[in-house]
Amino acid sequence: MHTTRKWIVFAGLLMLGLFAVACGAAPTPQTIVVTSPPVVITSAPLPPVVITSAPVVITAVPPTAAPTKPPVGKSLTVAATWGGGERDAFLTVVDAFTAKTGIAVQYETMGGDNMGAILRTRVAGGSPPDVAFESRPGEVGEFAAAGNLVKIDTLMPRADLEKAFNKGYLDLGTFNGSLYGFVWKANSKSTVWYKPPSFKALGVTEPKTLDDLFVIADKYKAAGKVPFATGGKSGWPLTDYFENLYIRVATAQQYNDLFVTHKVAWTDPTVKKALTQFVRFFQPGYQVGETQGVLGTLFAESVGLAFGPQAKSEMFYEGGFVGVIATTDVNKNLKPGDDLNFFMFPQVDPAMGTPVVGGGDVAIAFKDSPETRAFMAYITSKEAADIFAATNTISPNKLLDPAKFPSVLSRNEYTQLANATTFVFDGSDLAPSKIGGDVMFVKLQELITKPADIDRIANDIETAAKAAYK
Repeated sequence: MHTTRKWIVFAGLLMLGLFAVACGAAPTPQTIVVTSPPVVITSAPLPPVVITSAPVVITAVPPTAAPTKPPVGKSLTVAATWGGGERDAFLTVVDAFTAKTGIAVQYETMGGDNMGAILRTRVAGGSPPDVAFESRPGEVGEFAAAGNLVKIDTLMPRADLEKAFNKGYLDLGTFNGSLYGFVWKANSKSTVWYKPPSFKALGVTEPKTLDDLFVIADKYKAAGKVPFATGGKSGWPLTDYFENLYIRVATAQQYNDLFVTHKVAWTDPTVKKALTQFVRFFQPGYQVGETQGVLGTLFAESVGLAFGPQAKSEMFYEGGFVGVIATTDVNKNLKPGDDLNFFMFPQVDPAMGTPVVGGGDVAIAFKDSPETRAFMAYITSKEAADIFAATNTISPNKLLDPAKFPSVLSRNEYTQLANATTFVFDGSDLAPSKIGGDVMFVKLQELITKPADIDRIANDIETAAKAAYK
């Protein structure tokens, strides 16, 4: 589950028609940024205009220069959930696209969990964006089924996409045999973090199997150290543990059938096998603060337990975003690659290998136009992927030059993603929120306190799932 899954509440929706500005005899396309909701519009040289709704209040500082003329030429509208640093990283790619093609781009940040609702409203009103990056594959399928999307391989040759992305990233945008999107931005949740000096002192190397990992954990325990820290009070880190374990004991189809369609029941042997592995992480002596420490710690607090100045654990499981949190928010003295690094979440069943669980954003198109075609072609190019990489943001594009990443951690995460033969989306985000949020949270927390109750916990989740998937 994404860390920011529940932080935005939909306050209202404003329809805005904005155009890139031009100046003088030779107009230069500009990127317009819109945030919804609330809506923030910036368009130099005008100072920011902030619009909020219910009730609507508009404040604006008078411009210091004469208003520019409306744009002349081609333009494109693009929407995604990205704000802050993610938005800024994307806009470096947008600016390069505009400079290369002369096509102006209006980018709109749509709020978190509300993006699907906002897009449905836009579609119903006849004003969807030309292109969107959807963080929920299930919603892509809904738009495809409703006939709202353009098939990607009518916009550009499928061969070009296959050169750039592994099959798993195309499969997440494929519905009823047709390609409607592809994962353009991705992050891994199959990263187990450790401290290289600590491993060296213990005399161990990165584990390849789950049993190898627990051998290391036992060595730490014997040395009087605590192997792991987990922010189990937040709930979603526990679902991430389970998802990585499940895809290592079941096929990608079974994973999909468990979370998306419920064709696989929560009482299935594969589920119980994964739950059996899950409780091993929480055996006595394995977690900071034991059971109560796990259940009493939020994710935001947990990274510091592993990498803060007064660290208490030697390893830490969570996604690639941990590196940024650890080195910017927790301990700025950490040297990426030297003081912290990660290895692939280890293999459980050799037949299943080491799939990557992650999150990402699927590029989709609501309109077919020369501008849309040019944009889709550009974002799949090596040039776009390299520009994105220079911001330490990852597109799993195989054409990318890994040397473009300033951070070794981003470089290593990219390698993991680009080489993934199987990539599955965060399962709890694919499931109905009642299951992926409430029920999985509570039942996995309960399982930590009662590790012998695997059958009962599985039955409880299945009972809830029967109602949720109706």
